[in-house]
Amino acid sequence: MGGDGGTISSNRTYLRGAGKACHTADHPSNATKRAKLEDTEQARLILTTCAISGAVLDLTPSSKQHGNTSCSGADIVVCPYGKLYKREEALEALLRRSQQINNGGDHGGVTDALGSHVRGMKDLHPVRFYVTTSAPSNGGSNNNNNGNGRGTMARYTATCPITSGEIGSGNVPSFVIVRSKNPKSKDKKKNSSSDNDETDGIEFSPNVISERAIKEMGIEGLQSEYGPFEGRNMIRLAPPKAGGVFEEIQRTWEARVEEER
Repeated sequence: MGGDGGTISSNRTYLRGAGKACHTADHPSNATKRAKLEDTEQARLILTTCAISGAVLDLTPSSKQHGNTSCSGADIVVCPYGKLYKREEALEALLRRSQQINNGGDHGGVTDALGSHVRGMKDLHPVRFYVTTSAPSNGGSNNNNNGNGRGTMARYTATCPITSGEIGSGNVPSFVIVRSKNPKSKDKKKNSSSDNDETDGIEFSPNVISERAIKEMGIEGLQSEYGPFEGRNMIRLAPPKAGGVFEEIQRTWEARVEEER
């Protein structure tokens, strides 16, 4: 290196591993890693923001929950493709679509905002996350997972109530449980003297659990607390594009819609 005829260590030929396929950006193993990271980041975005407005979803427990501070409010809904929306944004998008159709206009732009796979509110289901609370590390400003703009000191994190996995991270495959209609519950509510009567308190209970919890508990084992529900009606949140997961969900839903026509 000092003019003695030695080799130049910075020369690519002498760098360890240089030139090998596994060290190139387009090698399959590296492409797979990149795809996984992209899926995780995309999932995190889907799980924390409204798919229409892009606003951060508010996980603050509702004041109507009679002291239940571990369940997010009822203003979040999910579509069959696992995207999350603020309920009000979804309602407004459906209203705009309806108005354009009634006026004989093209509603393509509106369906792009919400998704043509959503036919109406019947295809949107409430999402109630189990949330854990912690104080923010930035000394009081609240910009993590709340989106409530109320200046609260608390930070709410979507978590699996069974495994404690952090759902909002994008690394924990999770499902929304869509309960089957219960005629008895409907009759009971209809005959109730109170408009706010909750027959089983389910409206104030979390309905999002991780894939790991489902495998550990089994569908039957979850019925007592989360049922009644059918496995086929569970909605995968933020399904990844890799491995054909999203495509399979899309095909299944399209077949189901065709069946119902």
